[in-house]
Amino acid sequence: MMVTVRRRGLVWTLAGAAVIAVVVMATGSDGGADGDVHQLAATSTSTTTSSLPQPGVTGSSQSPSPSTTTTTLAPTTTTVTVPPETTTTTVTMTTASGYTWIPKPAPGPATVAPGGALTKHLAADIAAAFGFDTIEVEEAIAAVELPPEALGNPEGWLAPGTYDVAEGASASDVVQAMVDRQVARLAERNIPQDQWYRVLTAASVIEKETYNQNEKPMVARVLVNRLAGGGPLQMDSIILYPVPEDRIFTTSEERASDQPYNSYRHNGLPPTPICAPDEASLDAFLAPPPGDWWFYVTIDLHSGETRFAITYDQHLANVELLRAWLADNPTR
Repeated sequence: MMVTVRRRGLVWTLAGAAVIAVVVMATGSDGGADGDVHQLAATSTSTTTSSLPQPGVTGSSQSPSPSTTTTTLAPTTTTVTVPPETTTTTVTMTTASGYTWIPKPAPGPATVAPGGALTKHLAADIAAAFGFDTIEVEEAIAAVELPPEALGNPEGWLAPGTYDVAEGASASDVVQAMVDRQVARLAERNIPQDQWYRVLTAASVIEKETYNQNEKPMVARVLVNRLAGGGPLQMDSIILYPVPEDRIFTTSEERASDQPYNSYRHNGLPPTPICAPDEASLDAFLAPPPGDWWFYVTIDLHSGETRFAITYDQHLANVELLRAWLADNPTR
C-alpha cells in the first residue's frame, strides 16, 4: 500500500505500496526494550458490553539481542477487522510448557524510538543516534506534520525502528519519516483510517505492559477481553503515563485520583496513546490468540516472566509469587 503524503493541508491518501520519505530509508527491526513491567490488578469479570470512548475521550464512570519475533500482515486485498468492542471468549486457558524470553530489539546507532518510548524522551534518543542537537529535535517534533487522526498529538506516531539517514538529512526529515513510517504500517495492515487512533492507542498499552515480545499476543488477549467487558482496564502503565519519574508500581493515591489516565476509575482505552508501539504490538492487538485470560502479573522483574490467569483465585496465587520475588529483590 503506498502512502502519499501531501503535507500542505495535511492530506493523507493511500494507494499501492508503502513509501517512506525519500530522505530516510527505513531498514531493520523495531526499537529497544522498554524496561517497565506492570502488574494488572484484579477487576470484575463482568461481560456487560459498552462502546469504547472516541479518540481523545475517556469513559465517564469509572545484552538484549534482536528480536526473532515475526508478524503476519493482513492480505493486501482485504480490510483488517479491528477487534470488536463486544467480543467475548470461551476458550480454555492452555499452560505453557516453559518460559521463553524473546526481548525487544536493542537500541543502536541508527535505531531510535525503542518500543515503549514516550515522545518526551525521544528527542535525546534521536539526537544521540544521528548527531543532532536535542533542542533542534524537540522543535522538529513540535512542528511535525501528523495525520488528522493524531489530533495534533505526536505521542505514539513516531514509529520505532532503524533508519538509514541520507547525508544532509535534517532533524525534521528524520522525525517526519518516523511519522510517515507509522502511517505506512497502519495502511499496510488495511486498518480503516477512522480506526487508526484506536488501534495505535491499544497497541501502545500492549507495548508498555510488556518487555518480552513473546508475551504480547497474550497481553493483547487480556486487553481485548477487558475492553469487551466495558469496565476499567486497571493497568498501571496507563496511570503512570503522566507521572514524571520512571517507576513500576502505582500508589493508592494515584489509583484514586481523577486524572484522565487513571485506568482504575475510567472505562476503556486511555485518551491518547501512552508510548510508541512497535509492529509486534500492532499485530498482537489486531489478531490476539483465543483465550479467557482476564489477569496477568509479572512474577520476576528481571527476566520479565509473566503468569496469566482466568480466575481471580489463580491471579492471587500468581501475585504471591511476585511478592516472594520482591522480598528477595527489593525494588521501587
